[in-house]
Amino acid sequence: MSPLDPQLGSDAAPADPARRRAILLTSYQTGATRGKNLGVPGYSYDLVAQLFVPLLARWGEVIPVAREAGPLEAAAQDARRRGLDPVHVSFLPFQDFCPAPSVPNVIVPAWEFPDAPDHVFDGNPHNDWLAASRKCDLVLVGGQFTVETLQRAGIHTPIRIVPVPTPDDYFRIPTWLADRSIRIPYSAYVFPHPDVPAAALWDAPEASEEERSQPAALSPGRMRDTMRSTYSQYVKPLVPPTAHTWIKAIARKAGRNAWERYVESCRRPHVDLSGVVYSCIFNPGDGRKNWEDLFSGFIWGLREHGDAALVVKLVTKERIWIDRILMYYRRLGLAHRCKIVLLTDYLAPEHMLELVRASAYYLTTTRAEGNCLPVMNYLAAGRPCVAPCHTALSDYFTREMGFIVEAHPEPAIWPHDNRLRFRTTWGRVVWPSLVEQLRNSYHVARHDRPAYDALGACGQRKMSQWASAESSWPRLRTALDLLDALTPRKPLAA
Repeated sequence: MSPLDPQLGSDAAPADPARRRAILLTSYQTGATRGKNLGVPGYSYDLVAQLFVPLLARWGEVIPVAREAGPLEAAAQDARRRGLDPVHVSFLPFQDFCPAPSVPNVIVPAWEFPDAPDHVFDGNPHNDWLAASRKCDLVLVGGQFTVETLQRAGIHTPIRIVPVPTPDDYFRIPTWLADRSIRIPYSAYVFPHPDVPAAALWDAPEASEEERSQPAALSPGRMRDTMRSTYSQYVKPLVPPTAHTWIKAIARKAGRNAWERYVESCRRPHVDLSGVVYSCIFNPGDGRKNWEDLFSGFIWGLREHGDAALVVKLVTKERIWIDRILMYYRRLGLAHRCKIVLLTDYLAPEHMLELVRASAYYLTTTRAEGNCLPVMNYLAAGRPCVAPCHTALSDYFTREMGFIVEAHPEPAIWPHDNRLRFRTTWGRVVWPSLVEQLRNSYHVARHDRPAYDALGACGQRKMSQWASAESSWPRLRTALDLLDALTPRKPLAA
């Protein structure tokens, strides 16, 4: 049986309308669907699972289950007692997949590299995707890129393409208007500060004559280091955690340098967005996201345009990553009139839609993607994208929908390979191409509205045909109905 997607499901057995089903659904259960633990490993799988639940519910009763053999078997037995035929659908990569012992197993992996793990490493037999795939009856993937990757690895389990369904709300967002101002009611860093001269943006003031005349051992910086070390070694072990948090906050406030004070002055209680807004959503701890090129390319390319803004929604609340981005921005040292907006808080779904409404483009400098849901969402909203066209992006993104940034393969590691072996590749963005396409996109938004509208309409039309709920549902139904032909019906428990 061919593992390719048959599109019309010609090799699937007709569904039995009288057959009542239970879908035992497993994923990482990070809490991401409730706005919790965003950015932790596996959070995106839970978001994808949530998008599929309404469609899966058309096919059977969805029952979330812990991803272990014991709970899966118990749920399967309970489903049979209630007269249901159970099927296990798992939104996990192969290395974390746990098969259900007595029911058909369907896996829904997202994979962002052209090579799949095909051997055991790190002492984990599950890292051999070929062996793991033999425990599955069906594999559902988001596009042809993943199909070809799995086939090259030697996986022969039937594979079907079912794009992740895009929420209907995105298709209903009105077209972008440059002069429309939209308020995002969350605090954010907004750079540059309108009242601070450009020369004062990047570096703390020079040391005073008095500070320069002090011995090095007495300099403020050396004194702070000495006090910090003394506190960590001798004081911190003696105070309760609550007192340590209080002391740390006071010390941070007292020891802020000019840069830290400047950053704090750029914090705004809300953000009003208008003009040519580019949005990007990512977890800064994910090495694929390549946020360094994102900031440097945008600032360099559009630094003279005060009506251009890059809004970055960070999918993390870890202070270390926010600080790393702020320090990278400082090290760039590029004076600019365009705006940089950092949103660090969780945005409610309705405000994520408002961010799309305010945006002219979605911008990404990613090195690899398994789906890239934000790009799909923004295209569905009629927003063109500025992005490379590699990995899973190549399944649906074309130059008729935006501005393609050139990228070339370079060696990369699998994210879960602790050996750090270069066993695959990802796309290195060509920085001059990024700058050029940003400038081209700005020009089109400002001076060629018909061309902008054509790009947006093409993207929206493609997403409606490719990844709307109503276009994904027939593919999903056809794929799951295939299980009737692949697996014999289990007798119901007495």
